[in-house]
Amino acid sequence: MPDRRKLFALALGAATALGRTDAASSQQAGAPTGAPQMSLAECIAICLKCHGACLEAAAQVLAGPAPAEANLVVILLDCAEICQATANSMSRASPVHTAFCGACAQVCDACAAACGRASDAAALNACRQVCRDCAMSCRHIAGPMH
Repeated sequence: MPDRRKLFALALGAATALGRTDAASSQQAGAPTGAPQMSLAECIAICLKCHGACLEAAAQVLAGPAPAEANLVVILLDCAEICQATANSMSRASPVHTAFCGACAQVCDACAAACGRASDAAALNACRQVCRDCAMSCRHIAGPMH
């Protein structure tokens, strides 16, 4: 499995090469004035962080003393997958990266909610927060159409 730091460095390099890391390039038409700016590089980073957090949380749930909650593990793995795919789409400047971001925001919201309902919700607080942050970041990049 590739090292996450290497993947992040590649993603950041790709975003930089495409000139997508400055705040002005990430400003979406119709975004409220005064809204915090989010660059593609920042969104890629939070997507990769969420990917890792969801994989770690899934492993934690599966290794826990209580029987694994199948639905929770599925949503954690789904969230990890969409976060990775979304980061990849932004890294290569895909013309449909905003669609990925819109879907990622929805899945991250669902994952955060599932973590909050889990039998050991306290142990999943970090994952829940990263999912919330990722959803917010992806919604910003997706823009008002998503």
